[in-house]
Amino acid sequence: MRQPRASGFRFLASLFLFAALSRCGTAATWWRLPVWGAEVRVLTTDPFEGRTVYCGTSRGNFYGSIDGGATWNSLRAGPAFPGYVVTGLVADRRVAGRLWASLAGQYAGGLVVRSDDRGENWTVLAIWKTVVATRALAVSPGNANPPLLAVGGDDGVHISRDGGATWVRTGEGTEGLFQVESLAFDPSEARTLYAGTWRQAFRTRDGGASWARIAEGMVLDATVYAWDFDAANTKDVWVSTCGWVYRTRDGGDRWARFKNGFTNRRSHTIRRDPNRPGVVYAATVGGLHRSLDDGETWARVSRESLVVTALEIDRRSGRLYVGTEGEGVFYSDDGAATLKAASVGLAEGRVSDLVADPNDPSRMLFFRAYGGDESGVWEAQGMRVRRVSRDSLPAAASLAAFRDADGKTVLVLSSSSGVRISRDGGERWTAPAAPAPGVPLSLFGAPFPSPVLVTTAGVFRISEGGRAFHPIAGSPGAPIGAELLQDGAGGPLLEVRTSDGLFRWNGQSWNNRKHGVLKGGLFLKASATTGPAAQYSSLEDKEGTLVWEEGGRRLAVSSPRPGLALATAASAPGGRLYVGTTGDGLFLFEP
Repeated sequence: MRQPRASGFRFLASLFLFAALSRCGTAATWWRLPVWGAEVRVLTTDPFEGRTVYCGTSRGNFYGSIDGGATWNSLRAGPAFPGYVVTGLVADRRVAGRLWASLAGQYAGGLVVRSDDRGENWTVLAIWKTVVATRALAVSPGNANPPLLAVGGDDGVHISRDGGATWVRTGEGTEGLFQVESLAFDPSEARTLYAGTWRQAFRTRDGGASWARIAEGMVLDATVYAWDFDAANTKDVWVSTCGWVYRTRDGGDRWARFKNGFTNRRSHTIRRDPNRPGVVYAATVGGLHRSLDDGETWARVSRESLVVTALEIDRRSGRLYVGTEGEGVFYSDDGAATLKAASVGLAEGRVSDLVADPNDPSRMLFFRAYGGDESGVWEAQGMRVRRVSRDSLPAAASLAAFRDADGKTVLVLSSSSGVRISRDGGERWTAPAAPAPGVPLSLFGAPFPSPVLVTTAGVFRISEGGRAFHPIAGSPGAPIGAELLQDGAGGPLLEVRTSDGLFRWNGQSWNNRKHGVLKGGLFLKASATTGPAAQYSSLEDKEGTLVWEEGGRRLAVSSPRPGLALATAASAPGGRLYVGTTGDGLFLFEP
């Protein structure tokens, strides 16, 4: 249950309990299962509270930890800013509990927001509805209250001198000062502001009255993602770019590029270690890199598959925090020699294709997508979850399960890279010796007795324990898509879309009439000849009631919380319902 803390934000236990009511009004329970992870975009430490750190994610949410990153909790109940990506997060060094943040719309627009209670409540200070003006955020140093605020984006740099009440665009006459990706104030001079764009760097020394490009030594297409200043000499600056990292020792007048030892050139951010002279860290899309000799040479110190998106160092404890794409947060207390996973409570895992083990209906299998090294096949039994697959699998895939001729469970995984088969409950996966031709498009398991695979070459039934792919007689060639519908009796009906029209299969025979999508300029409606339009399985939130339907079955219960990004559901014995989401983890309903 939620427990308020003096720090101002709320923490949960490792299992999250929700009260819900079933359709009949009897008491029921929702459990959020521990499928942890998130795409962490920014990190910042609290200057007033030791061991307290905050992060912002690609789903517009904010999390906090009061135990040095060991456990996390959402700073507010429910989604914070759905439809937005957190691009900047700063803990104010003047006012305890105050946070500043910028967010960019996933499609357009942006926000600047402030919280005075460590993220439990937020005030929107500025909103852009069309242009993305908020890819970067900077808060000036010093004791001035309010501080100077700066945001940057498509149309350049906007500055506020009154705490975000009003904003003025600066540098309009400066050629190239647009598509701003990063901003940073000189820590020793509040009027000196640096901007990183998609094409090199810029600087103002008079609070935005005038700007100049500072790019000597930089290649033209160097997108500047982040800045890091030497605490003793703020003219000594590192930047991370799409092409390795650069350093200036004169405040940006001249730059030198460093790439010796990097195994990936794109670096999201860079930080020098304030407690380890000569140690610098760079976050790349191909792992965390470290230099022990002040940037002269670099080496990757994590696995290459770790996509690092954010870095922060607590100057008091020396702890390094590492934000990642999909895998949440890691931390290190030994200068990145070892990284410890620290994502408990970051509840933005992506769960798809829940399927029951045909030999044990209480064992639910699901695919965890876009979770980095945590991607793969997992199982849930009640409130216990664990990763099952031990082989490297695609970042996203469809999953199906069936019994072979010997009655054993066989699992099938399908993605654009092909098909994989597991005959040991999901631990080991192999590609079939003679796979179906074409690129896989869709995979359908239950309610069919054996899985059906749709590829760009046709429709195939999987048999012989996943070793054989037999074309289904009468199926159309060259599919471009497929979905599972239900007939009037609630039975499954496979609809295959081709460039010629729609073809439907009821498990026995094909209706080869080419149903056009349009006729006479109008969409065809369902009828005896065109067939039904309802999905075989559907999951939706109807004004706070979660409705799951599959074939002739239906379950309606109060939703565990509003705004869930629903993806899939599957029932288990005892009236249980598992619900997977595309960014809110995995939930279990118990009647």
